[in-house]
Amino acid sequence: MRNEDILALTPRSAAAPAQAKPRRTKEQSLAKVDKMRRGKHRKGEDATDIAGDEEEQDRQFVVALSRGLRVLSAFKAKDPTLGNKELAERTGIPAATISRLTHTLTKMGYLHFDARTETYDLGGSALTLGHTALARISLRRVALPLMQELAQRANANVGLGIRDRSMMLYAETCEGSGLIGLRLFPGSRISMATSAMGRAYISALGNDEREELLKELAPQYGSEWPTIRHGIDQAMREVAQQGFCLSLGDWQKEIHGVAVPLVDPVRGTVYALNLGGPAYLLSEAFMRNECGPWLREVRDKINMVFATE
Repeated sequence: MRNEDILALTPRSAAAPAQAKPRRTKEQSLAKVDKMRRGKHRKGEDATDIAGDEEEQDRQFVVALSRGLRVLSAFKAKDPTLGNKELAERTGIPAATISRLTHTLTKMGYLHFDARTETYDLGGSALTLGHTALARISLRRVALPLMQELAQRANANVGLGIRDRSMMLYAETCEGSGLIGLRLFPGSRISMATSAMGRAYISALGNDEREELLKELAPQYGSEWPTIRHGIDQAMREVAQQGFCLSLGDWQKEIHGVAVPLVDPVRGTVYALNLGGPAYLLSEAFMRNECGPWLREVRDKINMVFATE
């Protein structure tokens, strides 16, 4: 029987005096309200929609800043402009708060307001910040021409990805000349746990960091996690044995992907290079026997450039 059950059965006069609970700070209370509004995390949601318990307990965590960044993160590459209603739905932030956040972000240049449609798009300050971040990725400068060459060779999508919480974020993409492709762009996010890119990234992490990440991912998939974890373990074995891993319909049923881990030799940042496309164009044999070795070759060429600089 739990202690709280014993107290519940104890006469009020005999119960031990209740100890006062420590009061929440204002920031912790706001984080708690946000979490309650957003509700339970569902499979496939962007991790930026989740306020973890660690945020509630962290006195250094600035909720107002977190809300502003969540508004900016709500914009996706394929989206049209968004209104306050759509932003409130995507972020779980109350509409009244959204209106103040978008007003402030517009004043700061991070959003652009279209008075005719009463909607917002990312502004110049946000774009400048994004371009600055991309410019700092020296790997992008080296990898881009090699990626484009491979995209044409395989007639597929080739991407350079980096971790964005529990997702993978495309820092760069190249498309082949085919009429049908994945149509993923810089800024696109895909699943870390089920994609070849994400699994290649996981394989390059140290043991402690990897286990911590897997603990974060597991609750998002519920009863499906054992199957997904098996796929991750299989991918790690493939990377160890052949330098690349496959995802055949695990991310999306009709999509095949292959990826290699890539570690920035200067900063030590972990990335992943992937190649993917429709399964009917990219057979398992083609991916395993041709595309995987091609990707591995691109990775080796990138490392060679850094070794000679």
